[in-house]
Amino acid sequence: MASDTPSMSASKRASANSGLRNSQTARPVSPHTPQPRSGNPSFASSTSPSSSFRSEDDAIIFEIGARWLRAGFEGSSTPMCVVGFGPEDSRRVGDYRGWIQGSTGAARLPQPIDVEEWTRIYELWRPDSREVDLGLVEDKIERAFRETYNQFLLTDAGTSRLVLVLPSLMPHPLLSSLLSTLFSRWRFPSVTLLSSATMSATAAGLRSAMVVDIGWAETTATAIYEYREMTTKRTTRSMKHLMQEMGLLLTGLASDGNQHVDTAGKISVGFSYCEEVVSRFAWCKPQGEEDKNPDEPDRKLSIPSPANPEEEYMDVPFSRLAEPVEKVLLAAGVPEYELDDEEKSLPLLVYNTLLSLYPDARGTCMSRIVFVGGGSRIPGLRERVLKEVSLLIDRHGWSPVRGKALERQRQRLEQLRLSAKAPTEPETPKEEEEAPSTGEAPADPSKEVPEIDFVEQKLRRQNKDIPIPIQGVLREVESLGPWAGASLTTSLKIRGMVEIEREKFLQHGLAGATRDIDHPVPDRRSGLKSGDRSSWTLAGWA
Repeated sequence: MASDTPSMSASKRASANSGLRNSQTARPVSPHTPQPRSGNPSFASSTSPSSSFRSEDDAIIFEIGARWLRAGFEGSSTPMCVVGFGPEDSRRVGDYRGWIQGSTGAARLPQPIDVEEWTRIYELWRPDSREVDLGLVEDKIERAFRETYNQFLLTDAGTSRLVLVLPSLMPHPLLSSLLSTLFSRWRFPSVTLLSSATMSATAAGLRSAMVVDIGWAETTATAIYEYREMTTKRTTRSMKHLMQEMGLLLTGLASDGNQHVDTAGKISVGFSYCEEVVSRFAWCKPQGEEDKNPDEPDRKLSIPSPANPEEEYMDVPFSRLAEPVEKVLLAAGVPEYELDDEEKSLPLLVYNTLLSLYPDARGTCMSRIVFVGGGSRIPGLRERVLKEVSLLIDRHGWSPVRGKALERQRQRLEQLRLSAKAPTEPETPKEEEEAPSTGEAPADPSKEVPEIDFVEQKLRRQNKDIPIPIQGVLREVESLGPWAGASLTTSLKIRGMVEIEREKFLQHGLAGATRDIDHPVPDRRSGLKSGDRSSWTLAGWA
C-alpha cells in the first residue's frame, strides 16, 4: 500500500501541471454577442433545446402578391415582415410625408382622378401583362428584396435556399422578370416555386380542398385533389374593384354639400383613407335580410370626414357600406345570362368550379372550402357565398343544362307524374288500414332504395378505427394562409416539383422548362427521384 501512494500522487501532480500549462498557453476568450433567438414562434417542439435557434441552412420563404410581399424563415408560423409596393413604401431618404399627413394620410385629394389611375400606383403588377411596365416591376422587386434582407431578415441574400409562393395563374412575362431579377442581382443557386392555393390547403391540414382566393386583381377558385390542382376558374370581381366602388361611394357622400364638384367616374378621397374604411366598416348582408324588415329605419355610423379626418366626422347609413360588396362581389340584381365567363359572381364561380369536377372529387372538395385573401375577412361574406351556392345546388342540381325550354319540360314531366299518381291516392288509406296486421308500414314506391356498396362495407369492417370522411356537404374550413403552408412544407426538407437552377435559367430562361404532365413522387428522405433530373419543369405554371 505504501508503494502505491507515491505513484498516485505523482500522477495527480503530472495532470495538474499539464492543466496549468494548457491554461497558460490558451488564448483568452474575447467578449462576444450571444446568438439571437428567433422572434417568431416555430412549428418545432418547444421541448427541443435548439428549436428556438435558426439554422444557417434554413430556407427563406417569400410570398409575392400584387400588393404585398411576405417573408420569413422556414418553420415559423407567421412571416417576419410584410412589405408593400405603394408610394409610401417607395419614399426616398428625407421624405417625411407619411408622418406629416398624420395617421390617416391624405384623406382628400387636391383634385378628382380616374379610378384606374387611383389604384395603379399601389400595385406591383396586373394580370394583363400588356399594361405592365416590366422594367418598373423589376426595380420594385429588387428594392423590396434588398429592404427585406437588410432590415428584417438580417442575413446575406443568396446564402440560403429561396422558396417563392406564387399564384399558378401568374403570367409568364411577369414570372420571367421576377426570376431574372433574382438570378441576375443575387447569386441564388436555385429557386423553388410553390403554388399558393396548394399551400393554403396544406395550412388547413387538408389534402383536398376548394380554395377560394379573394385577391386584389382577381378572385380564383382552385379545386385541389390529393395536393394536385384539378381545375382553376377566375373572375374579375376582386378587392381592387371593391376599393374603387367604395371610393366612388365616399366621394359622393363627401361632395353632397358641394354641387360644383364633378365626381362622375372619378375619386377625390385618398387611397389610404378608403382602404381603412373598407377594412373596418365594409360588410355583407345575410341572404334575404333586405326583405325581412323593409320599413326598419337605417342606423347611421359616424366616420372621419375626408375633408378633415382628424377633427370632423360625417354620418353614413350603415347599409350604404354594404352596397359595394353586394354590387362588386355578389353582382346583386344582375341576371346570370348578362354576365360574361370572367365576371361571374363569387357564388357562381364556386358553383361552376364544383360543377366541372368529377363526382368523387366534387363531393370531397365541396366539404372542404377554404377562403383566403384580403376579401375573406369581410364580415358575413363567406356565409353569404356558401348560402347562395347551396341555393344554386337546390335549384339546378349538378346539371350544366339550363334554359327556359328545360324548365318547361320539367314542369310538363311534373304535371304528368302528378296526374298519373292522382287516381291511386284515394286507395292508399284502405291499404294503410290493412297493413297494421303485420306490424310494418307499407313501402313507398316513390322512394328509391339506396344501393349497398359491399366493398365499402367490407373495408369499414376491416378498418373500424378509420373515421368516415365527410363528403357531399357544403362546409368551410379555416386556414393559416399560403405562407404558413409553405413554411410547414419546406421544413419537411422535401424537394419541390419546380426547382429552377441558376445556370439553366440564365442559359435558356423559361423556354428551358419541359412540360411534364405526370410527375413522379419524390423520395421523402432524400427529396430526389429515381433518376437524375436533367431538366426542370414549370408544373402548374406551364
